[in-house]
Amino acid sequence: FMVHYQPKVDLRDGRIVGAEALLRWGLPGHGDISPSQFIPLPEESNLILEVGEWVLNRVCEDYRTLQQTVTTPGRISLNLSHKQLRQVSFILRFRSVFRKHGVSPTCFELEITETTLMADSKRTLHLLDELYAMGLHLSIDDFGTGYSSLSALQQFPIGTLKIDHSFVRDVDDDESDATIVRTIIEMGRSLKMNVIAEGVESVGHLNFLRRHQCGFGQGK
Repeated sequence: FMVHYQPKVDLRDGRIVGAEALLRWGLPGHGDISPSQFIPLPEESNLILEVGEWVLNRVCEDYRTLQQTVTTPGRISLNLSHKQLRQVSFILRFRSVFRKHGVSPTCFELEITETTLMADSKRTLHLLDELYAMGLHLSIDDFGTGYSSLSALQQFPIGTLKIDHSFVRDVDDDESDATIVRTIIEMGRSLKMNVIAEGVESVGHLNFLRRHQCGFGQGK
């Protein structure tokens, strides 16, 4: 396994303000294997718990190294699976990893899908409140593809909405996608949340997002 870091950019001035940690599997003769191809396998078993913990340790170790050369590395985000949230010792494990590497939880953001957010929402709310109290930032990944409601957004301690790349991809040509992206940006701003657009791959994407005052962007 390897961890790659995809920059997150402030769309107002082009500054890199952080990154998303992306798990990759380097298979000899095949190159890097996409998570969409191999993650479902550990997801079907409890191996995803070990994988998730390995990623967290790797990212904390990398961040500690980065702090020695960069004054302000920004915030690194990691994806959080439903099975990790269901783990009994989940909070204790996270605390111990941060303590082990001597890094502050405030330097990290956990990305949670809408589906994970709404599964057993009462327990999830309790866990997210604990994570938020630790100093971790929380975001909804692939926003717009799930089924969370506005009332749910107000209940959970979420600070960031990530617009799914499937909506950003065709904002230049598809009025429906453009409307969805504009609406999410406006909603996030009204709720005083940061909004990040995923899949920013062209000047047209960038101009559209800047025109509608989307705060941040990253590639696909």
